[in-house]
Amino acid sequence: MCLIRAVLAVTLTLIGGAALSAEISLRNDLRPRLSQLWPIYGEETNTGRNRPVVLPAGEEDGYYPNGLRIISVSGVIEPGDAERLAAMIRVAVPVPAFVIVFDSPGGNFAEGVKIGRLLSHYREGNAAPKLHGVIVLDDAECMSACAVAFTLAAKLRDSGRSVRYVEQGAQLGFHMPYVPVDQQDRQTEIVAAMDLTYQIMSEYIRLIGNGIAPSALVQNALHYRRPDAFFLLRGGLVTRFMDFVPVAGPKGGTALALSGLTQRDALNMCQYLTYSQGRDMIAAEYEFWPVDIGSEFPDDTPLKTLFERYGDRRLANDGCSIEWQQGDTLGIAAFGDCGRRSTGSGWCAAPRNNNGYTQHRGDLPRATGALLGDSLGCHGGNLTTRYYRWDAGNRFFEEEDPEAYSWVGERHDAPEAPILSLDWSGARLETNLNIRSAPGGDRLARWSEGTPVEVLDCALSADGQGVWYQVRSVGHTGWASARYVEVPALAGWDLMIRPVGFE
Repeated sequence: MCLIRAVLAVTLTLIGGAALSAEISLRNDLRPRLSQLWPIYGEETNTGRNRPVVLPAGEEDGYYPNGLRIISVSGVIEPGDAERLAAMIRVAVPVPAFVIVFDSPGGNFAEGVKIGRLLSHYREGNAAPKLHGVIVLDDAECMSACAVAFTLAAKLRDSGRSVRYVEQGAQLGFHMPYVPVDQQDRQTEIVAAMDLTYQIMSEYIRLIGNGIAPSALVQNALHYRRPDAFFLLRGGLVTRFMDFVPVAGPKGGTALALSGLTQRDALNMCQYLTYSQGRDMIAAEYEFWPVDIGSEFPDDTPLKTLFERYGDRRLANDGCSIEWQQGDTLGIAAFGDCGRRSTGSGWCAAPRNNNGYTQHRGDLPRATGALLGDSLGCHGGNLTTRYYRWDAGNRFFEEEDPEAYSWVGERHDAPEAPILSLDWSGARLETNLNIRSAPGGDRLARWSEGTPVEVLDCALSADGQGVWYQVRSVGHTGWASARYVEVPALAGWDLMIRPVGFE
């Protein structure tokens, strides 16, 4: 019995390392940073719609009646950490609202489950204090047992206002238990490891059955069974599909300036918004959604022209709505209905009644630089060169052997299938354009419309342009706003891609 307990202690710690308890501390100094985090794909946060994940100090409007505490959980998770965290949550009187910021390589799985269940209790709405968010920042990780705690921090059948936020660039990693190599010939240890596996699977099935996570999360985690192998999410498109909320700071989360955006940009962003929630879509929607969208205008029509044509600040299509918002920025949402029986009929002024717009009262969610980046082949601020088409089977497999990925489509007989290459050749400037030293930086030159360019790299920015390409022409290199660079391979708006390597 002692031997089995010893083995369980080793195996339960899914990440090796010193057996040190996690550091649990107050980090209210993080509040300015957290108040700059906005959802990339327009989700409603626990602070409401069109608000950051944490409200800035002084702008609470009574939302945190007794204040807000920011609690950091960092380091290896060990037995007893859940009890220590509970004491930290309850220590203040009157009890304030709180958020948890995770930075952990993992640790004891059973303790991760306890932490997750503790946090879900405070998420239920009847408990005081109330959990307002669990967050992994872009310079941090939440792996293994930490990822389980993070995932469990949700109400049963949670919907609408999520509280599980992954900043773009963070690392949220899932895997299964493993048998240490030096113990694989010892039957007792293998039995103990299998017991742990069953316990983990029971927790995962509970997540699926209660609507807290999609089955694809478990399907993928099953393929990673070594201490250094993870199903890794980094706060991008697939992170959203797994029912977490990707967020970004000023770079990636800033509202997009309306000027220079075209119908093509809007429809492609709407497509990414629609498919990012794909676990709720049926097969027919995957097949026909892009076909349903129609327009009498060319794809390169400026959005300002569309708004002026219809004389309304909000326009709708069958599956897309756009809004000219304060500050000349763009709001966007993946729904729309002009009240017609047929689909594919084009834009209309959004329907209203005496109470205002019939769909989505209040402003539409802001269009963000990170969302535009998906549309322009700059996923997460990285230039996409190899990609998958969207997986209508809702599996999103990407195992150690990517050739086993299950996508089948029109390119199924191509040598590189299922991985495709994005062709960046033939790019040109769509207008006379300032070329700058860095995204939004000093002006280096002004190149004329039609100038052929080579796209070398891309970046997300904190300005209203959102996305920039590093371009080269005739031996000179600089940065250009990506919305003014035509890339033939990205000319259509019905091309759903995601880069190789999970986001």
